[in-house]
Amino acid sequence: MQHLIAWCGFVGAWLLVVGPLDQAMRELDDVDFERDSIARASETVEAPPQVSWKWLLVPPVYYWLRRRRDARYKQRIAAAMAPEDLKALMQLRDAASAWAYVAAGAALIAVEQTWGLHEAYEWGTWTVWALVAVMLGLCAASAILRLRRRRAVSTGPVTSPT
Repeated sequence: MQHLIAWCGFVGAWLLVVGPLDQAMRELDDVDFERDSIARASETVEAPPQVSWKWLLVPPVYYWLRRRRDARYKQRIAAAMAPEDLKALMQLRDAASAWAYVAAGAALIAVEQTWGLHEAYEWGTWTVWALVAVMLGLCAASAILRLRRRRAVSTGPVTSPT
């Protein structure tokens, strides 16, 4: 019975990973956002000069200068965008962040449940990490394949001109 419970926890936890990934991809795909608006805005804003590589000798200072430079550049691009495009971009960012938190939390629970499977069968530690890597790959592949199927159904069958 202990093994059955361990497998149920393992499968359930990984289903909690694939569900948010799939939902995130579905919602992000449905967001009405013109991706070209960022490109158009970035063309109108001059890119600031790169932070000197000399600052890499003092990594914390380089990191701070780079972040400050990037933040200013993003602010200039946001100011150059139309208000409705900026609002759509913010909604896209918020949705992506929220689903990333949910999927990350589920992945941490899945790692714990995978460890429980390791304890039930007394596997080596490397087996746990290999199984985690395989399951993460399967979850990502499942979400991507479902997105492709949805897109194929929504666009209809592709016919070649003859």
